[in-house]
Amino acid sequence: MRTAIFNHKGGVGKTVLAYHLAWKLTQKGKRVLLVDGDSQVNLTALSMGTEAFENHYVTDETRSRNIRDGVADAFEGRSSNLEGFDCPNALGNDKLFILPGHPELSTLEGQLSLAQETYGSLSVLRSLPGALSALIGRIERRHRIDITLVDLNPGLGAINQNLFSSCKSFIVPTNPDPFSLMAVDTLRDVVIRWNNWKENNLDKYLGADFLLPKGTIRFIGNVNARFNKHASKAGAKFDERMRMIDSEIYSRFAPALDSAGMLYSREKYERAFEIGKEELSPDSKALYALARIPDFQSLIQYSYKYTKPVFCLTDSNLRAERLGGNSLRDAKSNIAEFEFIFNCIANKFLLISQDDDSED
Repeated sequence: MRTAIFNHKGGVGKTVLAYHLAWKLTQKGKRVLLVDGDSQVNLTALSMGTEAFENHYVTDETRSRNIRDGVADAFEGRSSNLEGFDCPNALGNDKLFILPGHPELSTLEGQLSLAQETYGSLSVLRSLPGALSALIGRIERRHRIDITLVDLNPGLGAINQNLFSSCKSFIVPTNPDPFSLMAVDTLRDVVIRWNNWKENNLDKYLGADFLLPKGTIRFIGNVNARFNKHASKAGAKFDERMRMIDSEIYSRFAPALDSAGMLYSREKYERAFEIGKEELSPDSKALYALARIPDFQSLIQYSYKYTKPVFCLTDSNLRAERLGGNSLRDAKSNIAEFEFIFNCIANKFLLISQDDDSED
């Protein structure tokens, strides 16, 4: 099961969502691969920690083990074979693996765009659209991966289209600003167009060394993130904006995807909505909204510092930051809330996406 975390609008918290969701899924017994498809490589750094991250790119044994160099031979015409390789674990989690990103991944954009726009008519480019997917697939098999989460960059280029097309499903993160609402409207048309491109053109790449996987790409849900809370509920301004986003997704985004065959059964969404309903419903009442994730505030700094998800921060971590009294109690309360929220998101994700292969 391969899922894209995607919104072409930046600053919506997709990288942090991918990392936290992946970690939570490993706590439920899944072996998870994180794919860093963003040239900023923030997901790689967050997962590995500063020292391991830096060493990975300068050590001869590992420096080429990244998403760009992994397909370099195919893109440069040197080989029609791609080798899977051992990927590093996220620090502190032997069930969570990371396919490291590369700051020059965008250099593949031109060739990939041409390969996809010519629909396989140029034999020299025919294998390129399937190369990234093939590399990820080889790594998935090598590490016996159950679930792969692909963190895309905030854009609408060929690399994003390609990585999105290699997935079986996608999650849309948003945040409560006016531009997120505009982005959802644009995103609807984009993901339908990308899905249609794959479904209508796969047969034109028959005979290529690497193929994109078959199957419709389905919408799992959206996640509202990065807002401030007041009195245990979203502040009025943020709440209004998130309700507008949820309404847009319910009334226009999801129906359009449904017409394109890009939704799961309604019964799955309804069952998922019941997970944590009593606790989540004061804020989140939308059928396709997996949850609302408040701003992490200072906890995200500690998450980066100790290279672990917010919900894994310990009392000793907090005391090392000299938190005490009310500050310590508030931090522990917030950590418990994030633990609950991500547990709900993970359970909803598993419920909606389970048995996906049988539905194609």
